Amino acid sequence: MGTLDGVLLERDADLRTIAQQLDRACAGDGTSTVIEGPAGIGKTRLLDAAARMGRERGMSVVRARGGVLEQELDFGVARQVLEGGMTVAGPDGLGSLETGPTAPAAAVLGTARPPPDAGPVHDPSADILRSLYWVTVALAEAGPFLMVLDDAHWADASSLRAGGYMAERLDGVRVAFLLATRDDEPHSNRDLVSGLTSAADSLVIRPGGLTADSVGRILHEAFGVEPPPELAQACTRASGGNPFFMTELARELASVHDDPATLAPESVDEVGPAAVRRFLLLRLGRLGDDARRMAQAVATLGGEGELRHAAAVAGLDPDAAERAADVLADAGILDAGRPLRMNHPLVRAAVTGELRGADEASLHRRAYEVLRDDGARSSVAVTHALKAGPAGDPGVVELLTRSSTRALRNGSPQVAAVHLNRALAEPPTPEARGPVMAALGRAEVRQGAFADARVHLDQALGLLSDPGARLDAQRDRAFAAFAGGGMRDARHVVTDVLGELRGRDDDAALQIEADLALLAWLSGDDHQLDLNRHLELAGHTRAERTMLALLAQSEHATGTGPDRVVELAERALGGGTLIEEDTSEALSWYMATYALLTCEAHEAARATIEHALDDSRKRGSAFARAGALGCRAVLALNEGRPRDAEADALTAAGSIPPVMAPVNAAYIVLALVDQGELEEADAELERAGLAHGPGGPTVMRWIPWARARLREAQGRPADAAEAVACLEDDDRAGRPMRALAWRALLARSLARGQGDRAATLAAEHLAWARSWARPCALGVAQRAGALAGPSTERVAALEEAVATLAASSLHTEEARARADLGVALLRSGQRRDGRAQLDAAVEVAVACGARGVAEAASAELEVAGAPAKRLAFDELTASERRVAELAAAGASNREVAEELSVTPKTVENHLTRVYAKLGLASRAELSTAL
Repeated sequence: MGTLDGVLLERDADLRTIAQQLDRACAGDGTSTVIEGPAGIGKTRLLDAAARMGRERGMSVVRARGGVLEQELDFGVARQVLEGGMTVAGPDGLGSLETGPTAPAAAVLGTARPPPDAGPVHDPSADILRSLYWVTVALAEAGPFLMVLDDAHWADASSLRAGGYMAERLDGVRVAFLLATRDDEPHSNRDLVSGLTSAADSLVIRPGGLTADSVGRILHEAFGVEPPPELAQACTRASGGNPFFMTELARELASVHDDPATLAPESVDEVGPAAVRRFLLLRLGRLGDDARRMAQAVATLGGEGELRHAAAVAGLDPDAAERAADVLADAGILDAGRPLRMNHPLVRAAVTGELRGADEASLHRRAYEVLRDDGARSSVAVTHALKAGPAGDPGVVELLTRSSTRALRNGSPQVAAVHLNRALAEPPTPEARGPVMAALGRAEVRQGAFADARVHLDQALGLLSDPGARLDAQRDRAFAAFAGGGMRDARHVVTDVLGELRGRDDDAALQIEADLALLAWLSGDDHQLDLNRHLELAGHTRAERTMLALLAQSEHATGTGPDRVVELAERALGGGTLIEEDTSEALSWYMATYALLTCEAHEAARATIEHALDDSRKRGSAFARAGALGCRAVLALNEGRPRDAEADALTAAGSIPPVMAPVNAAYIVLALVDQGELEEADAELERAGLAHGPGGPTVMRWIPWARARLREAQGRPADAAEAVACLEDDDRAGRPMRALAWRALLARSLARGQGDRAATLAAEHLAWARSWARPCALGVAQRAGALAGPSTERVAALEEAVATLAASSLHTEEARARADLGVALLRSGQRRDGRAQLDAAVEVAVACGARGVAEAASAELEVAGAPAKRLAFDELTASERRVAELAAAGASNREVAEELSVTPKTVENHLTRVYAKLGLASRAELSTAL
């Protein structure tokens, strides 16, 4: 097809482009190349040539093909590619996939069981995409790696998403990704392929049609003599220069005409692709019934398969099947050789297009049974089970239920729903119908089809009798009710469930209550439950741990002392039990840890954060890791380490779920404000879309808080007051965010213009802080009280604030308080003491990276007659320093990239800048320089 004596026609420029892409990949500059064009234009032949060129360059070459039957699988094509790569790498080539960033891929690749369902809040697909990428990087470390994907438009959606993720991150990886796709296939995943085509560095090749010269050569090969130029021109017009159509047209013309000179050119002018398909079917019809049945069997098997399977599907004995296969190969319907393969996807389409729906379903039923009995992989059998006619086969129901569970755990709920709907159509036995219906509802909840989920879950509950299965269905139903109708609908569901469970299963009842309370915490709604009756829970079960974490949050909001809040949070965490049993992905871990942070239990928070990070690394969960890094960023802010906070938040930004991205951006803004980088903070605020609005409930209030802190630092008190208005509303509604000291901020901002209100706010906040009795919170309140109080009392009040803050971890606030005290002392005539405090402010500010405070205090010193200070700040960015620290500790570029969720090339670029800034010649000098 498009070849002559094994030579590709008119593809020299395309081949040169492919060769350049392969050379770049071999040199360490990964490439993504898309060959796009209509069916028959010769894309597969270009892929064949690329694979040969790759082998000539010493590349490991793995090929895969999208299948028209496999679009409703999860990661089917990805498995083809990476399993092939793992085979090439050998048993020791990758090491274990069970832990680390490749762990989520282990279930996809069949080397580990899928993880438990983490619930509707967590989508595992992002971790899986990231993990598949790291498997690819690991394969490329052994040598340059060429991945070739044909018929990408028929690949399954999850594999195409994985390909798109990878194509954006090939820089610095010795991988060439080459795929071919049609631009004229209506029943395909064409929209997802477009994501690959538009990837940042993807190069698109669009092969053109053949000229009349090449068409003449094809006619010459078919007839054995030179055709008239007029005939070549007419055939070019008729075929559009499409190599496949032209080859088939030449074959058909030569079969009925001995001499091309006897053909009138106008006789082929009206011949087009539709006519060529008719030619194929007419040719097939002339080959006899056995050949026709064999062709239908191979087409049913997806266009390729083993002879024995095709024979069984066709209902032919082995000898007859062998003869039929040879006949089809001679006629150009099948390729020569084994296993059987149709000459072109268009041939398969022509054959299946002639089958009636019932006949096609019957053939797929037979294919399923043949493959099942031969012990084929379930992923192969399931493609035919999906298309087989319903027959009430429990085996089909069981297979589709298993495949749906795998798809759901692998982050493909749409695929799971397709499989379960087909299982219901089989249909299942009356005993199995309830569990299948419940599984469908669960998949629809994960898919976001909440109305459908509620219908199917209601139907399932009418059929289920097992208490555990009923509770699982009720939990999904409650979430669907909440997502579709809000907290009121969810409360009705939970009330019904609690009535059903009353007196039978205390932990089940507790779990459903915890679910509702968790939804309320996430949404800021009122669950209207009496949670206080659970205050003495031990934390032995997941439900108890979740409830204790929720109680730590609610008790904190209602003013319970920090010791009690910390005790509840630590009981929820169970000395590590929560992470060990519920994993670091559990939202209860985040709530309990956040409670520790707001109560300044920093050592306990630090320990559990590190435990969560270790757990997230082990299971390769970027979701959990991002949450832990966000908590660590808050810890760094609380401890006056804004550079570390910025580094952690920037690292989390590479993998954080979209819903939490604005909060993470708020951490970055706060870190920049603490460093005095106000322009950068403003730019981050705008980039993240945080310049306006209240941000949302609970932790989303960090968004207006970051904006308020920035506006205060910019000297914009009215804008700061506007930003904290939602926090005032929360206070009035009885759900305050204690960690966000809005009264102190307003007191500082309004001290010059609205002294009476500032003093009132400061006094209110100071009264709370004294009862709270935590040094960071108290020091912030004391400083605000000093700035908003009488000027005659300012020095003494600021001295108290400095003493409190110096004994705390909040060194950024200590630097501000010392600077304020230095200015107050100078203005009261105490020049020596004032200069001493300003000197101390500069020292503390430089140590913690608070450039703005250091520069302001240094300027005050110069005004006071002191010599100008040379301020030595870290010139590395937060990201550069984090990369340098990991590299200095001995991590390889790939290990640093895995830890920071960036590409190896990004690590290399960061290190290059670090060497230049620090004047280093090599990696070996990093440790000393840092």
